[in-house]
Amino acid sequence: MTNRGKVLLFNVNEIKAALIASVCGGMGIRVVKIYKEQYDQKVGALAGMPMLPLTEEPYRGEAFEREMMVMCFLERNELDAFLDAYHSAGIPTIDLKAMLTPSNAIWSAAQLYKELEKEHQQLHS
Repeated sequence: MTNRGKVLLFNVNEIKAALIASVCGGMGIRVVKIYKEQYDQKVGALAGMPMLPLTEEPYRGEAFEREMMVMCFLERNELDAFLDAYHSAGIPTIDLKAMLTPSNAIWSAAQLYKELEKEHQQLHS
């Protein structure tokens, strides 16, 4: 299994997810919708990193109030092309977004969400 071009979507409605998938489909980027029960999983495990296996324990915390998107395994030119296509398609912005990094790969999705929410609040206050 190759870990190439994935976009993880959290708390994104079906219509918006389908629009994002239509943009990604022509670029060879896979869209993976992540559900509340998976929010305790490590982000790297959700992205398919073999050294970070999924656990069996479901998330029992609060649902995310906002949407979150994590872009995984994209080269710089792929990221730029994806973001350009996303904006050109007129898809509403997702405020909480990140690239998968070695640091955040070992965080749970819930931890990443809290960090991105805090950063977003700081930028907009």
